[in-house]
Amino acid sequence: MTQPAPNRSLSEVARRMRAIDTCMLVTKTGDDGKITARPMSNNGHVSRDDGTTYHFASDDGRIDDDLQRSNECGATYVDGDFYAAVQGTATLIHDRPTMEEHWVAELEKWFTDGLDSPDIVLIEVVPARIAWWEGRENGELTSGT
Repeated sequence: MTQPAPNRSLSEVARRMRAIDTCMLVTKTGDDGKITARPMSNNGHVSRDDGTTYHFASDDGRIDDDLQRSNECGATYVDGDFYAAVQGTATLIHDRPTMEEHWVAELEKWFTDGLDSPDIVLIEVVPARIAWWEGRENGELTSGT
């Protein structure tokens, strides 16, 4: 990712996003591709290298259908006067070892059987663009693709 604003590195923005547990994950939904958003936890797992985030969901709902139709997605984060908007692509992951890497005990309030919950899926969101704002400062980080 390149950084047009020299006062924020990707690592700094990722650290701020990691501290914000809940984001609004945005997908295209239905056959007409309208936009929808839902709250999702990032489990504190945000890559300092590229801002990739990880979210657990049930793959018997609409979010997995949305992401199978179009893997384009976004996420918004807010904490005080810090805001971040991510645009990227999502991958649905069913691989147990990968899911174990990103599991945190707090998720059991939604998945009572933990990783043995039926229809559990991990959503990996790889950003192509992260815009951020904090007070009067703002910037944008973009990938080379």
